[in-house]
Amino acid sequence: MRKLIIFVYVMLQVHAVTSQRNFTTTTHDVLNIGIDKCPQVNYCTCVDDSKQDIKCHAIGESKLKEIEQIYGSNLRRLEIFSWEHDELNFDKFSPFSQLEVLIVRDSELEILNGTVKHPSLKVLSLHNSELTSDAEVCHVIGLLPKLDNLTISKNYFGKFECDVKNTKLRVLNLSENKINHLLLPSTVKHLNVSKNLLTSFENISTELTDLDISFNSLKSWPSSDNWKFPNLRTLGAAKLNIQTGFQLDAPVLESLIIDGSALRYLNFHKIKTPKLKRLSARHLVELRNVAGQLSSTVNHVEITDTMLRTLPADFITSSASSSNSPHKMEFSFTTSRLLCHECLLKWSLPVYLQTNIRKECNMTREEIASATCVLGVVANDTGVQYGKYGKPTALSCFSYGTPSPKISWWRFRPSALLGSYDPKTDKISYTNVSDIMRESYSIQSGGSLLIHSPNRSHVERYVCVVENNTAKEWGIYQFRLDYLDWYGYDVFHSVFWGGLATSLIVCLISFLLNITWILTRKSALWWIQRAERLSRVRKMVEAMEKYRVRQMESLHQKYTNRVQIVRDNYHQQVEALRVSYAAQQEKFQNYKAAQVDAVHSHLDAMRDGYNNQLGRVREYGSKRAEQLWESYERQVNRMRTFSLQHRLKMMRQYKVKQRYVNKLLESFQASSPDVQLENEEKVRAALELADDIVTIDGSIDTPSRLSRSSSFHSLPEYVIDEQGNVRPGIIPTSSAAIRFPKPTTSSTSNGASTSSPSSSGPHRSPDSPPQK
Repeated sequence: MRKLIIFVYVMLQVHAVTSQRNFTTTTHDVLNIGIDKCPQVNYCTCVDDSKQDIKCHAIGESKLKEIEQIYGSNLRRLEIFSWEHDELNFDKFSPFSQLEVLIVRDSELEILNGTVKHPSLKVLSLHNSELTSDAEVCHVIGLLPKLDNLTISKNYFGKFECDVKNTKLRVLNLSENKINHLLLPSTVKHLNVSKNLLTSFENISTELTDLDISFNSLKSWPSSDNWKFPNLRTLGAAKLNIQTGFQLDAPVLESLIIDGSALRYLNFHKIKTPKLKRLSARHLVELRNVAGQLSSTVNHVEITDTMLRTLPADFITSSASSSNSPHKMEFSFTTSRLLCHECLLKWSLPVYLQTNIRKECNMTREEIASATCVLGVVANDTGVQYGKYGKPTALSCFSYGTPSPKISWWRFRPSALLGSYDPKTDKISYTNVSDIMRESYSIQSGGSLLIHSPNRSHVERYVCVVENNTAKEWGIYQFRLDYLDWYGYDVFHSVFWGGLATSLIVCLISFLLNITWILTRKSALWWIQRAERLSRVRKMVEAMEKYRVRQMESLHQKYTNRVQIVRDNYHQQVEALRVSYAAQQEKFQNYKAAQVDAVHSHLDAMRDGYNNQLGRVREYGSKRAEQLWESYERQVNRMRTFSLQHRLKMMRQYKVKQRYVNKLLESFQASSPDVQLENEEKVRAALELADDIVTIDGSIDTPSRLSRSSSFHSLPEYVIDEQGNVRPGIIPTSSAAIRFPKPTTSSTSNGASTSSPSSSGPHRSPDSPPQK
């Protein structure tokens, strides 16, 4: 038991020691992991674990304070990708008093400002932003007295005029902008203005040591003899549109780059670069002639993708490619039209192993070197030389000889001297050359003939005459116009496709003009026909409306007259009955006292008979009036139907809308309410209706217009009351709205009141019923 306790105690001690050792190791490891040489800030990192070289992504002004707190104010290089603001205030960088390099790129930066100077900043790069104001850049340069390198490439400057005096700016990069005018500080020595819109060398200092003017719109090179670059060491002139060559005087130039240029002719007699080491002339697809000799210091040459047939015999000096030279020449030359003749390939002897002459011409270096070349002209193997219409074209004279022969050009027919060239003195002579020929032809350095503006008159044979101290030779070269580009794929430079496109455009324009003319003519004819049609419609509608109005007035007048006749007949019969009744009444008055009862009964019988007879007369008149009204309504409806049918027929025939006809009818019926009111007044006068209608009981009703109902034309019923007075009877319900005036009464001999008609005696109308 004791041994067991001792064993357990020992094991516990071992476990405790082991746990303490593990804990110490783990803590030490954790501390080692936590140690960081460069503290971390969001979106920022240290370059090579240096707190003085910081690179940040997508930060703004607020982040600069955190950078100052974390990394300190002794930053020397700060690179910012994608600045968050469109404005860059250099006052925000004033806490970094030792900052030497500031790079802000790939931002939407538009404005630069600031007031505090930064004495330590030497390199400033604002690449790929949206700056447009050169005045703001000038202001910033004034705030940086030690600024040495400024890059503001890939922005939107249209011009750059900044002639700051108190500055140390030496390196200026203005590439990939839209600059067409320059004005720079005199301290600038390294200038990059490639990929801009410059058209001349205006304000470009000749004191530059490095110049890159590639990818601009330069079409001519300064030709002044005093224009030279005494300190220029590197010149980049790639992709320029210069065709006739250029001259350059740069005593210390070491690198010349003319890749992709449109050069047709290159004269090294005018390229004075005695210390040139590198010549890059790649992709010169238009180069046809080369004159002169390379400098002996050149050790790297690239002339590729040209149209050269050969090079001058002394183009490459033997010392430049000798094995004793410190640097062996690197030579690259490619052309698709190499002329394989031993005497024309003498130029390749120094660099034979670096060319593919053995493969293309199947000639060894020994064959070329051993060839005897006293004097001659290679013309038969060259074929016809072509030139584009209207574009300067040079004819090469492929001659050889030792020493180099003098070259003269003649036109075969008409025979005329065009000029001569002496390779010993590099002089061109136009002795005995007419002015007419001088206008069309000129001689280039190297002996080639330049036709200024080829046309049909220049299609001829040309004779190249070469001579030296030993002999004289000549060769005939045929010149033809090259129309292949007229049938190229470039629509804007191809005559065929351009003509086809022009014809299509002309046809399209002609088609559109024809369509426009047809539509205009159709529209004009339609408008004229519409005007004529509407004029006829207006006249017909006017005639129909006048006819309708005349018919309606005639019907209305006829109806009014007939109603008046019925009324007069009715009133005459009523008056006759009244007179007869009055006479009988007067006759029986004498018997009234004696035979009162009999008389009363007889009078009652007479009154009943009178009333019955009046009823029959009224019923007959009313029926006659109703017949007249129904006949009037039928004729009116027939007239309306007739007008409507003719109106619809006219609308279908002349294709007019109801809206237009309604406007015409409204214009014709402008006075129709007055006419209707006048016709109602005539009816009212015919029926003897007053404006202020007095009812039977003496009350006054509001006057109302006549209603065209059948009961309106019913005649009044006259009855004799118990006192013997004649008065209208009760009006039927259908004519309750009509009130008739009370007839005028006159006193009889016994004081009875009777109506006094307008006529003095009875008058029987032919339409009146028989009296009983």
